Amino acid sequence: MDAQRDALAGLRILIVEDEMLVAMLIEQMLQELRCEIIGPVSTVEGAIAAVRRHRLDGVLLDMNLQGESSSAAADELLNRAVPFLLVTGYAISERDPPAFVSASRMKKPFDIDHLADRMLEVFVERSKTH
Repeated sequence: MDAQRDALAGLRILIVEDEMLVAMLIEQMLQELRCEIIGPVSTVEGAIAAVRRHRLDGVLLDMNLQGESSSAAADELLNRAVPFLLVTGYAISERDPPAFVSASRMKKPFDIDHLADRMLEVFVERSKTH
């Protein structure tokens, strides 16, 4: 697993999370995985601004930011072809916005092994096929 995790080292990852303790935990995990951390940002506007300002390898995007859907940020990511993982406690719903329906998800809570596996799948493996 360590050899695979090496593929995550140096990836520029934006954290979009409004719960400060969760954001700090994700930051710790990303540091351990040797990623370059952008953020965290806690609003949809902040997320969109960060996506426009930085070259990113991936985004960990909370579905709900301070009571607001982050679908506008997801749309921006899709438009810019930036891979993202929805990090959420919510189940898939038919009422989800289109940007969320096909998105890869990671259910909260999670540990570093699950995070690394999902990041390898979504941020590293997909980039090899595109």
